[in-house]
Amino acid sequence: MKDSEDFEKALMTRLTSRQNDKEFLRKTSSAIVSLKKQGFVIDKILTKGQPVLDRVFVMGKPHPDFFANLRDFSVLGGLRSFEIFPYGVIAIDGFNFKATFGH
Repeated sequence: MKDSEDFEKALMTRLTSRQNDKEFLRKTSSAIVSLKKQGFVIDKILTKGQPVLDRVFVMGKPHPDFFANLRDFSVLGGLRSFEIFPYGVIAIDGFNFKATFGH
């Protein structure tokens, strides 16, 4: 539980570093926290847009039973795209994901 609270605090610090649309900020932060609670390992969160934040990219690794739980995306507000791709040079070592939130 402490790890989840630390993650949410760091996420809010990152997202509120610039002037933002409060509704976009609320939807995006709750969607990212929802991804983390569903078991996704989040490696990076990148923000784009000047002077107002308009896109957020979230990258990491999906949970092992991802393909069995595709219906869980209904709770992610503001999701523009979600990509799953394999990594590994000779053989597939696993999968990564990239989620894009934005206007």
